[in-house]
Amino acid sequence: MKQETASLFYTLMKKSGWIERIADPQAWEYWQDSEVQSELETLGKELGFEMYPAGGKVYLIPTQDNDLFLKNNVDYRSDISADNEVKLRDLYLLNYLAIYLLYLLFCGEGSNAVALPFITKEKLIELFNQHCNNVTKSDINEGTVQVEYSENFLQLANMWLGKTEGDSKSRKMAEKYGCINRLLVKFRADGLFEEQDDIIHPTDKLKDLMPYFLRKARITDINTWIAQEQKEG
Repeated sequence: MKQETASLFYTLMKKSGWIERIADPQAWEYWQDSEVQSELETLGKELGFEMYPAGGKVYLIPTQDNDLFLKNNVDYRSDISADNEVKLRDLYLLNYLAIYLLYLLFCGEGSNAVALPFITKEKLIELFNQHCNNVTKSDINEGTVQVEYSENFLQLANMWLGKTEGDSKSRKMAEKYGCINRLLVKFRADGLFEEQDDIIHPTDKLKDLMPYFLRKARITDINTWIAQEQKEG
């Protein structure tokens, strides 16, 4: 392996998995070397990651079979500063809420994936309430909703609807604002969202990465992961 490859990999690890052309000129120069890229591709196949260039940045993204870089529930609890109040089902609800938030902001197509530049916490609660009400609507007994939503998602939707709204600065899992604020702690830790005056907006990093995660192959991976989570749950 070239010394430049090892140096670039170290920089990627030190900088949370990405480099920028302007901020990291030496690492960026190494990335321009086709042999370095080839060696990183080989290393990625062994360790479970892919390299993804986006504009003036390059990201190292763990794949689903990666057991070194991907976070588990222990990491998740640490990211959101979870105490004994936060149960495993709460983590699943936060994941559900996270997916819905990403859907709201990035439900466009192709290069126009960004559907909303930002959203307020109040609006997020309103829309997620509507979504969960639709999931649990009265005609579920007729089997119409069960075709679309699994029992796990129905339980999570009911959990959300059973929570009080709470204060906008709450961190209580029994309150809707508290769930959002806990989730935002993790998003900030991962550099994906920022918040100002109760307005949530995606970072440049997230906008760079969404085209990668919206690729058909990645959607298949996500669906497989969800199915496995439901089976294990």
